[in-house]
Amino acid sequence: MQHLKNLKSYTPDDEYSLFLMKEHSAEFFISDDGRDWYESQASFSPDTLKVAYDEAGIIRSISRDVSSIYPRDLSVVEFPATKANLRVTLGDYWFYKDGKLQQIRDYLADAETERNSRMADATARIDWLEDAQKDGDITAEEAAELAELRAYRTALRRLDLSAAPKINWPDAPV
Repeated sequence: MQHLKNLKSYTPDDEYSLFLMKEHSAEFFISDDGRDWYESQASFSPDTLKVAYDEAGIIRSISRDVSSIYPRDLSVVEFPATKANLRVTLGDYWFYKDGKLQQIRDYLADAETERNSRMADATARIDWLEDAQKDGDITAEEAAELAELRAYRTALRRLDLSAAPKINWPDAPV
């Protein structure tokens, strides 16, 4: 399996490459160990998954076709196209770390999003019930629901999210 690390733009010294750069704005890349990107593409297997990642390990590009990857300031590593590896997607907290593809989620951000969504739902209903209360048009059942929703929203606001993803969410009023 191939692994080209830290591909950077460079200027080759052969005439044909210089012609391509001048006439077609071609860009050439070289790895830390001196391998040219375009020359190295032939050493990648056609039936593998090619993964480009940045210096933080965040996956920035995935393809079976190595020629479709634009590797400036990235590293490119090859993996078997297994079912597990093919489930990797961009934007879902996937990283290349310790020679593996790993998903590292931001559970705290997910929990904050969930809490905000639940609070928005509760607030929308609270606003409606408060309007009915202001108009003097609220039933006893609605007044009880309003009190439950306010307590629920307060519980959400005070919820400790630091244990994410293992959060004991308060039950929403029925």
